[in-house]
Amino acid sequence: SKADDEIVSASADGSCIIWNAKSFTRRAAFFANTMFSTVLYHPDESQFLTTGSDRKITYWDADGNAIRVLEGSEQEINCIHIEEEVGEYFVSGGNDKLVKVWNYDEGTLLATGHGHSASIKKCKIAPNGKLVVSVGREGGIFVWDLNDVVPSNN
Repeated sequence: SKADDEIVSASADGSCIIWNAKSFTRRAAFFANTMFSTVLYHPDESQFLTTGSDRKITYWDADGNAIRVLEGSEQEINCIHIEEEVGEYFVSGGNDKLVKVWNYDEGTLLATGHGHSASIKKCKIAPNGKLVVSVGREGGIFVWDLNDVVPSNN
């Protein structure tokens, strides 16, 4: 969390744990039928997203209850990143070699970027919210312009 009092961890064993960072104790734990690859808080810290081997993007409330599940890909999803200002949109990337831009609140796919020739390992929205950088296993580094995809950036 922004106050550095809480940490959420995700593991390939299908567990996520919400930790109290001050006392180093577990506040909550939850489990899913996936090997988690990413967990990330929404900027307002009321929710977080997970991805993994089940090809889904799952929204969780701050207590660890699943509240929405998106069919994110036909293959494993390796990374997600939420726009850091207000959390209006997020990006995902995975073994399908596609960078996807999603509306956070609606859970709808806004755009798909094609170009990588291997799995995408990392994706991140630039602090200005206008660019996405993705890195593929093939060594490719792509910079994507969001100006035509996310209307609030124009």
